Amino acid sequence: MLTRLATFPGMAASVGPFSQAVVAGGFVFTTGQIPLIAGTDHRPADFEGKVRQVLANLQTVLEGAGSSLDHVVNATVYISDQSQDEEYRRIYADVFGSRAPALTSICVGIWDFSFEIQCIAVMKEGSSS
Repeated sequence: MLTRLATFPGMAASVGPFSQAVVAGGFVFTTGQIPLIAGTDHRPADFEGKVRQVLANLQTVLEGAGSSLDHVVNATVYISDQSQDEEYRRIYADVFGSRAPALTSICVGIWDFSFEIQCIAVMKEGSSS
């Protein structure tokens, strides 16, 4: 069974024609999360705020799909400024702690965002989305 989830309560609106998450085979596949604040077109001004907002958005999507940050098995991070790598990794470690998933970090020119993350997570036991 395949379930496409386009929006969630408390989630910033999609900026394109895609699902925020797809649930398939006991896994949740998220789209890239950006630092938009739910209900607005705004984003935090500083880089740390942006990273934390992205991770909060990711958490919202995962929970809406029946998973959580604790269940992330793989994450891909896109960062636009290599000099911010250490700062993002510090925040990432603060959020994930000892339950850190496999991680790939890629430095790219991202349209108008300095940080984006997508992930694959397993469903929580007993969840059905």
